[in-house]
Amino acid sequence: MQQKFIPGIYNYCDRWCERCTFTGHCRNYESTGKLSPEQLDINNKAFWETISSYFQKTIEMLHEAAGKYGIDLVMNKEEEKAYHEHQSFIDTSAKKHLLSKLCKQYQKLILPFLKQNDSDLVDTTRALTQHPDPGIIEEADLIHTVAGMSDCYEIIQWYVYFIDAKLQRALHGKSEGEEWEEENGYQKDSDGSARIALMAVEKSMAAWVRLYELLPASTDIILNALVLLQQLQQAVNIEFPKAMLFKRPGFDG
Repeated sequence: MQQKFIPGIYNYCDRWCERCTFTGHCRNYESTGKLSPEQLDINNKAFWETISSYFQKTIEMLHEAAGKYGIDLVMNKEEEKAYHEHQSFIDTSAKKHLLSKLCKQYQKLILPFLKQNDSDLVDTTRALTQHPDPGIIEEADLIHTVAGMSDCYEIIQWYVYFIDAKLQRALHGKSEGEEWEEENGYQKDSDGSARIALMAVEKSMAAWVRLYELLPASTDIILNALVLLQQLQQAVNIEFPKAMLFKRPGFDG
């Protein structure tokens, strides 16, 4: 079993299991890949029952490990107050960070555009099929063009919130301090989270560039989206200069 699964591979992936070739080596996929549609629906009772069972198993494992290593998991009132104050400070700092602001600007810009996804695809398909010279556009080219648009929309939509979530994790990790990792020769989780965010930014940019070729009528929003993503890319590299050196388990050897 240990040889089958790659430890920690699910911590630095893009959570797009349908497009991943490592699902057979992912313990997280093993535990969630066989869930029913009801168990994956956040609005369904079965979903919350499944989450509850996972939490219970996690708590049991945590207490077992704590007992083994003599760790007291119970905080007194002063420790609990200090902990919550510290977490509140980190949360506020992360939300005010330039990276968070750029993510929010990007989301605000493109979400209305994404909501028009279906109508844009329909309009473009209709325009292509009604071309004055049918011989110019072969059926295979038409299918390829529409499929390309659909794929671009899907990529952009998948990462629109993902980038922000991973950068929040990276900022939290950096704020909480990672001296132990550095002193003991381990990679920093913040760099790993920043790296997968950068990869999501790059894939989003590639999708926007493709849409620029396919949707000339949407040039303004596409260029603005690319500008924001480029600014975000630069800001992440400044904040986490070693992010791209992070070796993700399984993916990067």
